[in-house]
Amino acid sequence: MNVRKIIILLSVILLCLLPYAVHADSGIDQEDRELWRELNKTSDTILQYVKEQRYEEAKQLLNHFSKQFLTVRSSDFNLSMNDLRVIVSTYESAEQASTSMSMSHEDRVRAVSSFRLLVDVYDSSEHHLWKNTKESLESPLTGMAEAFENEDWTTYQKQLNRFLKGYEVVRPAWQAALEPHVYQRFDSQVVYAERHRHEPLAASNLLSTLSVMLSDLDMIYGDVDESTSDPSLIWVILTIGGAIVFALTYAGWKKYEGQREERKVKRRE
Repeated sequence: MNVRKIIILLSVILLCLLPYAVHADSGIDQEDRELWRELNKTSDTILQYVKEQRYEEAKQLLNHFSKQFLTVRSSDFNLSMNDLRVIVSTYESAEQASTSMSMSHEDRVRAVSSFRLLVDVYDSSEHHLWKNTKESLESPLTGMAEAFENEDWTTYQKQLNRFLKGYEVVRPAWQAALEPHVYQRFDSQVVYAERHRHEPLAASNLLSTLSVMLSDLDMIYGDVDESTSDPSLIWVILTIGGAIVFALTYAGWKKYEGQREERKVKRRE
């Protein structure tokens, strides 16, 4: 088989494998996807019940969710120990929200909303719900920066409280959806702002931290989990592409060797 045929064959293989690489679903089969889709629908109904103050029905449905979730095998969904810990912790908060007599209705809704956003992360939908929450974080952060510049500390505290409540809602979903270094970077900034909440002027770079957080929000709510740099796609491209480059290099070398031999023959003649 000559080099030209090898290149054509490798190109055909690349074209055949690209759709598979792009649409590969981490080994999750249709049955598993349907199971998680049902869990997602259940979490949505639970949230609606809590919003309507139908707490007893929400509690019953949470029990049903727990039984459904026990049928999920972590290996089928590539769930790490951290994933399981976050899911269990958020579920327990939602369960408490459906039973606590001392918790306000707003706090109940926030706790179950957090649970809802987290469960949705594991459903293979095109656009996850947590991506609709940017305004709940960006608005109070902007308000904090403006209040800091004006030294309006009453407004600053109110905006900080708004931000922290919004962040607690989306935080579990971020832990599951974002790259660890992205989540940890933002979370450390939140800890820094909260640590200096009573003496914001004591933090020499607090205003710049708020600016960085606003910039990070733009990045986080961009194309975080729609990355085109799928490892399987990159592997296919590098493997096939490397083979094509090798074939072309080999062909060029053979041509060069042939021309050099011809020149030697001519000089002998």
